[in-house]
Amino acid sequence: MAPLPPETPISWLRLQASRLLGSFDSRETGRMNLAVPAALLFVSGLASLVYQMLWVKQLSLMVGVEVQAITTAVGAFFGGLAIGGYVWGRLADRLGRPLFLYAILEIAVAILAVGASFGLAKGPPLFAYLEASIGPFAWVLPFVLVGVPAMLMGGTLPILMRSFAPQAEKFGVAGGRLYAANTFGAIVGVLLTSFVLIPALGVCGSALAAGTINVVAGLAAYAVARSIRARNIVGQSPVSSRSGSSLALILYAIAGGIALGYEVIWSQTMVQWTSTRTFAFSVVLATYLTGLAIGSTWFARRADRSREPWGDFGLLIAATGLVALLATVLAGPWLPALQVKAAALAFAVTHQEPMAMAARFAVAAICIVLLPTILLGAAFPAALRLTAGAASPGGDTGKVIALNTAGGIAGTLFTGFILVPALGLERSLAVLAVGAGLVGSIAVLRGTGARPGFRWATLTCGAVTVLAAVLISPDHLARLLASNCCFTTPARAARSPSSSSGPRRTASGGSIFRASLTRATP
Repeated sequence: MAPLPPETPISWLRLQASRLLGSFDSRETGRMNLAVPAALLFVSGLASLVYQMLWVKQLSLMVGVEVQAITTAVGAFFGGLAIGGYVWGRLADRLGRPLFLYAILEIAVAILAVGASFGLAKGPPLFAYLEASIGPFAWVLPFVLVGVPAMLMGGTLPILMRSFAPQAEKFGVAGGRLYAANTFGAIVGVLLTSFVLIPALGVCGSALAAGTINVVAGLAAYAVARSIRARNIVGQSPVSSRSGSSLALILYAIAGGIALGYEVIWSQTMVQWTSTRTFAFSVVLATYLTGLAIGSTWFARRADRSREPWGDFGLLIAATGLVALLATVLAGPWLPALQVKAAALAFAVTHQEPMAMAARFAVAAICIVLLPTILLGAAFPAALRLTAGAASPGGDTGKVIALNTAGGIAGTLFTGFILVPALGLERSLAVLAVGAGLVGSIAVLRGTGARPGFRWATLTCGAVTVLAAVLISPDHLARLLASNCCFTTPARAARSPSSSSGPRRTASGGSIFRASLTRATP
């Protein structure tokens, strides 16, 4: 029998695991491979979105009003992410082995987030008592239950950016790919929660499953961190602060508000094609996150090679506003027809009416939401290129995320409670699109080094956006809905004796759809 290695069995297994994961590019540098933090961020993003979806559902039962539940869950969740990103990112830059901190945070998230889910399950009587006793201060309870674990979740990306410690010339590609990995995990979490975990395990069982994922991620990070401790980690030489980084941070924060404002409007738009707001929220969120992940992956490598960082950033933000508005303006009778074809195909393959309806909703979300969010996702590595450096990767990344997330919270509240009630969906989208064009124009005009070609392209996007905002009809979505509700479902068409091979127009479809819309409207 071959002799045992000189290490203890545990240390030997840890070394083999680190080699299997590709923890180092070479023995000489001891540099971590990007695949390790990407894998950790994938599972972390998955678990985080499981919790968020569960908390939205639980808070709707606790507070009794779905709109307030979504606002509370999103506000507390993103507020915690913003604070955590800033605090933990700065701390990670001062640590020699930040992966240990990541492991601790993952275990703590498992304990606190699962505890929050069980607390929210038992919380409605306590919330009702507190609301009767102390009024609005009762809302502190759900904010604390959701916000505290979210503060720990917010530290994962900055900490792993510090752990990877990218070189200055590779900061954009590293940040973009890690952000994409985290977002792809979030997509899986959204879909897994809505369609697998809750039907199979229930709310509390789903929370325990997510907690198990956190624990596994924490233990894996701990094992890799122990292996890294035996090697010298090559530090990064300090670099001077980037010119105009403060302006870029402010503009990216405003862009975050606009982006989350889009999500509010798109969620309200998609509910016209679904039977529940929760399903609309899931469809829009999954599509939104998919676009962010694709855009971040696509633009990550270009961000480091580009000689026009300000031009890239400004044009991406301005183009986002234009595309988001045009996707709504150009939506016409072709969209309901395409939905019906997708639903008919899904029903022919699965013979399941829910799958046909899901295909129908997904087509609407992809046509309206996907392309703008791809451009939004591309803006993240572009913003990192302007604001972050190799000297403090954790703190700089945390600052970018924190300010963008804080802007997103403000944009959510402003859009949901002021803009949409005052102007309606179409005009609100127009205002946000014009705002994106303004942000992009400021970036190319006030930022350093943007060439005339980028300036003219960005300003042209802004001008076309203003024109489209003026031309959009305030009842455009209502007319589109009217054309959409004239189609019956594939299952009903298939059961109808007088139907042809595909779905057909029928008056009953409209009444059925209007009934579902009535149920969906609070």
